[in-house]
Amino acid sequence: MEVPQKIVEKVKETGITDEQRSMIYAYATKVSKDTINELCPALLRTLLNTEKGALKGSLGQVIFHLQKNDRIDSLIGLQKMTEAALIAAPEEFFKILEKSDKDAKELEDAKEFARKIKEIL
Repeated sequence: MEVPQKIVEKVKETGITDEQRSMIYAYATKVSKDTINELCPALLRTLLNTEKGALKGSLGQVIFHLQKNDRIDSLIGLQKMTEAALIAAPEEFFKILEKSDKDAKELEDAKEFARKIKEIL
């Protein structure tokens, strides 16, 4: 499942609307804890290596606060890092969601999350 270039360009150009953010956050609540535990560290590494500066401002402050308090592997961590990754590194974000080192259940959960986000965007 490849990321359509038009989705990447649209997100980079216009960002994420409040409605899209709400829908993404709502769908994130359906992601299993095991999948969150797998995705969050990978998303954090990706965000720390981006040049776009998505971690500047209030979104970055929330992510760093969660990391400092060992809560990065949480629902809120997934929600905030999803938003930041869609803005700063959408291609890498979808690559992370579509490949997994864990068992088939987590991989399917992450792929479903990716599919839903593509529908929202």
